[in-house]
Amino acid sequence: MTYIKLALSLLFIAPFYAHAAQYIVFNMPSTGYPPFMINEMGKEPNGIMYAVLSEIASKKGYHIKIETSPRKRVDMDLISGKLDATSRAKEWTTHPKSFEFTNIIIEVRDVVFSLKENPVIFEKIEDLYGMTVATHLGYKYPLLNAGFKSRKIIRSDSNSEKAMLGKTFLSRTDAAIINKSVGLWLIKHTPQWQNKFILSKKMVGGFSYRIMFTKKWKGFVSFFNQELENMKKNGRLNAIVDQYM
Repeated sequence: MTYIKLALSLLFIAPFYAHAAQYIVFNMPSTGYPPFMINEMGKEPNGIMYAVLSEIASKKGYHIKIETSPRKRVDMDLISGKLDATSRAKEWTTHPKSFEFTNIIIEVRDVVFSLKENPVIFEKIEDLYGMTVATHLGYKYPLLNAGFKSRKIIRSDSNSEKAMLGKTFLSRTDAAIINKSVGLWLIKHTPQWQNKFILSKKMVGGFSYRIMFTKKWKGFVSFFNQELENMKKNGRLNAIVDQYM
């Protein structure tokens, strides 16, 4: 009788664990971070990072479940188990060894956006002296620290890249320092901005974008990295990126 009860209980418990294991709970800001993460009300989530994760996860039978955590709580929610993964650069993480990182999915570059009618030629920090530049609230720009500190370059903070480009479009700032991919996506989706901006060839900064998982996903991260390498070799990764650029 004891054996029968045990067998019956396992029949009920096993599907529960199988169901629980079918999901990767992925953090995505409520406003998204286009083109890397696009989270629009009433539409399926998408974006470069989401698309790559979803495609590789599906090969293991996993679905992606989206959750949104405040930026300052993301690491805590990962550690507590509320989240499984988030998009992240290692350099942004205080204790990177506490997590499992995928290999680099995309290299991201911050460049100078300015109006074609009033172009900013940026080749060295001194080229921005005497200018007001749109910057992101809370973001750091190590290359320009000395200029900001001496007030030779004036920061004009905003809480979104869209607001930063808007300031420059309205000539309230001389230029904007924006992630190249984000800026191009915004211009592509804002008709009045199209063909109005130029980008610097020289980068102000950059980072390597990955997906950061909790330790329990270590085995999956190894599988992810193998599949990611295949996607790089066969052109699939470039095809995904091109969809959003």
